[in-house]
This record gives sequence, C-alpha cells and structure tokens, in this order.
Amino acid sequence: VGIRMNLLEETPGGYDASGGIELAQRLEATGLVDYLHVVMGSPWGNPSYIQPHYYDPAEWSGLAGRLKAAVRLPIVHTGRINSPEVAERVLEEGHADVVGMARAHIADADLLAKAREGREDEIRPCIGCNECISRSYVEGLPFACTVNPRVGMEAEGPLPRVASPRRMLVVGGGPAGLETAALAAERGFEVELWEREAALGGQARVTTHAPRYGDLARWLDWQARRLSRLGVAVHTGRAADPDAVVAAGADVVVVATGARPRRPALPGADAPFVHDIRDLLTGRAQAGPRIAIVAQDDHMAPLTLADFLSERGHEVTLVYPTNGPAPLVGRYILGAILGRLGAREVRFRFMEAVVAIEPGALRVRHVYAGVEKRIDGFDSIALACGGVPDAALYDALKGRVPALHVLGDAYAPRRIVFATKQAHALVASL
Repeated sequence: VGIRMNLLEETPGGYDASGGIELAQRLEATGLVDYLHVVMGSPWGNPSYIQPHYYDPAEWSGLAGRLKAAVRLPIVHTGRINSPEVAERVLEEGHADVVGMARAHIADADLLAKAREGREDEIRPCIGCNECISRSYVEGLPFACTVNPRVGMEAEGPLPRVASPRRMLVVGGGPAGLETAALAAERGFEVELWEREAALGGQARVTTHAPRYGDLARWLDWQARRLSRLGVAVHTGRAADPDAVVAAGADVVVVATGARPRRPALPGADAPFVHDIRDLLTGRAQAGPRIAIVAQDDHMAPLTLADFLSERGHEVTLVYPTNGPAPLVGRYILGAILGRLGAREVRFRFMEAVVAIEPGALRVRHVYAGVEKRIDGFDSIALACGGVPDAALYDALKGRVPALHVLGDAYAPRRIVFATKQAHALVASL
C-alpha cells in the first residue's frame, strides 16, 4: 500500500519542502506504508500536478531526491517525465526508485519496446498539451490524444493494409496533412505530399516560435522522420494549383490547405498598426512597446501571443469578450500560462467586446451592460481571432479528380486534435 502526496504546497499557508519531508517521515514511522508516490502541484495552480509543456521535463525531480534521502521507503516520482532519456536521468541521479510516465504512454504505447530496441527516434513524443485531460471535463468530449489519433480505439487494432494500393496526393503539410499522409502510407497507399512553405508543420510550425513550445516542434520533426521511413514523397516549397493537381493523376486527393487569418469586420481593423498573431510570432510584423490583443479565440492563442510579447518586454493588455480567459482551456494547464503572464504584469480586461479600432486605442462595449468606452495608450493592436478555412483549392477541384476530400483547418479551423482525429477517420474509411 502506497500513498501519493505532494512534495510541497504552493498555496499560501501550505507546507514547504521541509514540511513535505516531515509528513513523509511520519507516514513511514507508522509502518503501514510500503512506498511514497510524490508529485508536485495542485489541480489548478502553477504548477498543476499534471504539468503541461510550460515546465521542464522532470522539473521537480531534485525535490523528490531530497525527500528520498530523508526516508527509507521506495520513492515513485511523476511529473513531466516524457521520454526514456528523462526517466533514466531521474533514476541515475538517485532522485527516485521508480518513475511514472502516464501521458508519454498515451502518446506512444510502444514507448518501452522502442526504447529497449534502440529506436528512441521512433517514439511519438507527448507534447504536454493536456488535451487528454481537459477535453472530457471542459467540453464533455471522448478521451483522445492530440498526437495519437488511435487512442481510445486500441481494441480495434491498427488500420489494415489495403488490398489494392492507390495513389494519394495530400496538399498541405500541417497536422492534418502530415497525419493523413503517414496513416495512408502505413495502409499501403503510394503517397505524395505537397507543402507550399519551406518547412512542414503549417500553423503548428508558426506556434513553435512562441515560448515553451519545443515539444510541438519535436512532434513535427518526428512526423517528418515518420514520412521519410514510410517512403512518402514530400515536396516542400511547392504550391498547388488545380491544373497541377489534376495533372498529377492521383486516385485520391486530400486538401489540407489550412486556414487564413480571420480579421474581424471592425472599423480600423485594416490600419497599419494592426497585426495578426501569425505575423507577430514569425517576425513578419513588429509590435510597438505597448500592445493590446483583441482576443476572439476561446483556447490558447491569445495567451500564447501575450506570453511571446511580454517575454520580449512589451507592455501587454488582453481584451476578452468572455468573463474569463480561454474558456476552453482546462485548469491543469491554465494556471501555468496565467502564472507566467501575471509575473510580467500582463493586464486583462473581461466582458468587453471590441467594436472599433482607433489610432492608439480600442473602443469597447460591455457585453452585458452595453456601455461603450474608449481604452487607449497603445502603440499596436494584435488580432488573435482564429482563422477562416482556406478551401479554395477543394472547391476548384470538385468534379475534376476521382476522389476528393478536405480536412483539417481547411474544413474547419480547430485544435490539432481535431485535425489528427479527422485524418484517422478519413484514412480508415478509404
């Protein structure tokens, strides 16, 4: 019988690391406990005990080691241990006797077998987004994993290979296109992928410019290696027009061309001092020292942009029409980003819908009271307002190719998990 406990409580009045050690020693003294399973964090705090990608892998393993030195009981430690390399480091440094790896096994159930066989580069990386945790209690959606669309369907086994392989052309190398191409190749299709940019990843690659998104970059690189192992013909820097796609002669064409930035129909939205989130993250646009973010996205994008800008010394104000930030982001991740932004004194304004953009200012309306006011003191305005499907190629190809499909943001701009799940559903149906 073991006990799971927090190494320390980060809440005011909670016990510190010394208090955690004292608790562990008292538990050990009862003679009724066989091991201690130690974690760090709360269900809502900074950190949560299911730490997202804003923290380093095994960030608190040293604290677990301090406790291990103070008791004789075996110590199990869990917390962002997301690869065999990290697990081995925690054990070799003497911080724990056993490590826990939950989300890493969700991302790749064959993690240990691949590590044992020296195939670490084939392990599908967990990106620490906590989609697996949050989607059920925030949105009432079935359990799923962003990077592994087969999660929840393991009993069905892998998709079978097709009896009569066909040629598939995937247009777009974002999350939807990458997963579709890989799954189709695994089923035996002869797959070619065209991506107009110089690098694969689509808008997910843009997001990797933001702080603490290194695991997302690792996953995109893993997808590229996966396509290479499968023999998918990948062409970057290749834009697709309808005639070229028809001339390619594929049996199945999948359009995964992503989304265009959504620019709300507001007076002043086209002013030169107004910039889209994508342009700011990639450096195509530069913001002034004081910037207001128009937040019309219910997930991470506005907060991610605020993190990016405030880390660079900008004075940032987020303007939300909702009564709180990011209503579709669960508590196990929200505390991390809010802690980062709070430390840099990022300002939040809630229940205010932007109705106009003016030089140096926003005109807002309280969404319940209807009262309008002008808030000023800004050099730049940023738009974090989601996207609009870029499905023009799909529309132009209707009736011109044997089989045509559209998915990912070109179908409907949503989170990565929807793109990868949609890719799996499509390939399973072929």
